[in-house]
Amino acid sequence: MDFICSEVRAEYERWMREFPDDPYSAGNTVGIYDVLRAHFLIADYFFDAGTGIGGIGPRDSSLLHSAVYRQFVSFGGMEKWRNEYERCATLLYGIVKDHPFHDANKRTALLVTLYFLQKNNRVPTTSQRELEDFVVEVAEDSLAKYRRFADMEKSDVPDAEIRFIADFLKRNTRQVDRRSYTITFQDLNRILNTKFSAGLENPSGNYIDVVKYETRRPVLGLFGKPERRASRVANIGFPGWKKQVSAGAIKTVRTELGLLPIKGVDSQAFFGSADPLNSLIEEYSGPLSRLADR
Repeated sequence: MDFICSEVRAEYERWMREFPDDPYSAGNTVGIYDVLRAHFLIADYFFDAGTGIGGIGPRDSSLLHSAVYRQFVSFGGMEKWRNEYERCATLLYGIVKDHPFHDANKRTALLVTLYFLQKNNRVPTTSQRELEDFVVEVAEDSLAKYRRFADMEKSDVPDAEIRFIADFLKRNTRQVDRRSYTITFQDLNRILNTKFSAGLENPSGNYIDVVKYETRRPVLGLFGKPERRASRVANIGFPGWKKQVSAGAIKTVRTELGLLPIKGVDSQAFFGSADPLNSLIEEYSGPLSRLADR
């Protein structure tokens, strides 16, 4: 694993030797190696930013085991947690409340939660600030501000905190969207320009360049006007701005620009601002043309 800070790398490697195996790693759960990696990547990020954290690494290996094991608690051969939301919730709660690390427990819990959701093909629909606030509320036992949680407590719902956190995660996430959508070149260019610092340029002979933009200051003079420079990453077929982009061309654009679900850009995030009317006009151009004479 790549770390910028050599001290963080050394401490990470030392702790990895403390855990010869990972009994919790599975396809849709988060293992102890995952949690360690999340924590040390956070530490490395903040050390590189010059702020650091209060202390790095677990306070005790048993505390970390306890927090991660919560996903797998069972009684009489029956799993306690019924679905991925409850398993994610109990892991979040365990990291936040058990304080297995010297510092950055809430940050680690948030990152691990997002990773857990990603492994289960879920992405948040709430804002980053709302997620951040929610983790703090869990840490500070402030969930009573939510009426739903207060009702759970009044009804003596077992493990009300976990059930409520699970409900929050379910209501504030959605399935990762890997579908392909119809879209015109005009819309594609607008999406690339407004959201991803990219675009379509230089149409020529039924082809067009896919470019990535970078803003640079002039070499001479600190106060010169920044210049936007385009670098070509691909070339795709181009029948016209109002025509539909083929599925193959969309795949090329997203792959070459790194705009893929694995990079955090699923189809809804990519196509979300596309105007469906443009695509429908292209798709139903025949009937629409004929209706002019009817």
